[in-house]
Amino acid sequence: MSICIAIAVPDGIALAADSQTTWNQTITQAAQRGTNQKFDLAQPINVPISWSRMAKKLFNLKINDNSYAICVAGTALLNHKTIYSIFKALEKNYESYGCYETIVRHFIDGLKAELRKQLNVENLATSPTILNIEFIICGYVDQDVSKPRIESWTVLSGTVQIEGGRQLTSGEFRKWTNIVNGEHTFGGCWIGRAEFISHLVTHNNPQMPPIQGQYELLSLADAVDYTKFLVDFTCDYQRFAAMVPDCGKPIISATLTPEQYDEQIIK
Repeated sequence: MSICIAIAVPDGIALAADSQTTWNQTITQAAQRGTNQKFDLAQPINVPISWSRMAKKLFNLKINDNSYAICVAGTALLNHKTIYSIFKALEKNYESYGCYETIVRHFIDGLKAELRKQLNVENLATSPTILNIEFIICGYVDQDVSKPRIESWTVLSGTVQIEGGRQLTSGEFRKWTNIVNGEHTFGGCWIGRAEFISHLVTHNNPQMPPIQGQYELLSLADAVDYTKFLVDFTCDYQRFAAMVPDCGKPIISATLTPEQYDEQIIK
């Protein structure tokens, strides 16, 4: 699993992600003691069997002279390819006008095509196997720092129930956007192991002050520290929790402005 964050503030966009990739073995059957008779489990059990560090979960893409920052979480491999390599291939074969909406559609369609190939289905909704890829895409409209654009999407197979009880069969779902009533707002989102950050920022302990949420008052340097803090919190919480950690350091931190994308490793 992963934890990835993107936050837009007046001076730019700050991003951070962990860098651990975890491989799980999915157990769907068990054997009865004594008879050795096999039976299906009501719910599959995912057992971590290995992990690797420095996975590319946060990276930059450039299309038609416009820079975009991408964060990814969920399924690590599709058709024996990393999600990073799939995005880089999609970057290379993009041939249309580089507006934000058409680029997002290009990435979604490309990920869905890879899902169909791996699962050998024409209609993702009919697949009994549920796989999902989450991604955040960040950019600017008209290269204007006052017009940041951040969206969080999930591309998936199978049929799942989303918020409000609606059955999702389209294979895609926009989880969050900073565009509200046509206006660019400051704020951010996180994908992957979001429950740890949610626990931190939505606590109801009256003796503790709330976590900063006034993004329009943050400098870009503040936003960088804020995103690193939230990823660091997730990794350290897992380290000392009664669980096998599936997020890990070093942390990858980045900024995106209309002029450039900068990235650094925080060990």
